[in-house]
Amino acid sequence: MNEKAKKYVDLFRRVKIAAAATVDAEGHPQARIINVMLAEDDGMYIVTSRGKPFYKQLVETGEIALAAMCPDCQSLKFTGKLRVVDKSWVDKVFAQNPGMNEVYPGESRYILDAFHIYAGHGEWFDLLHYPISRETFAYGGDTEEYNGFVIQDACIGCGACASACPQKCITPGTPYVINWAHCLQCGRCAEACPADAVRRLHP
Repeated sequence: MNEKAKKYVDLFRRVKIAAAATVDAEGHPQARIINVMLAEDDGMYIVTSRGKPFYKQLVETGEIALAAMCPDCQSLKFTGKLRVVDKSWVDKVFAQNPGMNEVYPGESRYILDAFHIYAGHGEWFDLLHYPISRETFAYGGDTEEYNGFVIQDACIGCGACASACPQKCITPGTPYVINWAHCLQCGRCAEACPADAVRRLHP
C-alpha cells in the first residue's frame, strides 16, 4: 500500500464510524452504520455476525462501499472488495477494540467473522475551504478513479467553461484544462460549452 492510500485508510480507522452499503439478493441497496475495526498495511478490517443479512450480502457479492464524515467536515468514500479471514482476526479486533467484549462476552465473539477489505479505491473531499480539494487513492492492485469531467480536443477556446466554473479551476489551453483536485464535478462547464467538448468520465 502506498503512502497516500495508507493515510486515508488510517483516517477511516480514526473516524471509525462509517456508513456501509451493499446490495441484497433482489438488487436493492442496503445501508447500515459499522465500525472500521482495524487499519493495517494490507487494508481495512470489519466484523459482523453470521446471522445478519449484512453478512450474507458481503459473502455473496464480495463488495462493499463505505462513506464517513471526518470531525472537520471532510468526507471519505471508498468502494472495495473483501473476503472472510480466519478467526485470529476476530481476536485481533477485540484486542484493539476492548469495548467489543461487553457486546460479545467470552466465546460468544466467535459468532462474528472478520472481513478483510483487501482492495479498492476511494476519495477524500474537503468542501468547506476555497478552493475545494479532493484526492483519490487506491490499494490492493485497484486503480484510482476520477469521476468528474474532461475537456476534449473539440474545445474551441471560447472560455465559456472557465466563466461558468464556481471554483475557477479551469485554465486556458488547447484544449482548456480542468484542475481535478479542485473540481466540484457539478457539470456547469459541460452545460456551458457550445462545442459539446466537455465529457463526463464514467458516465
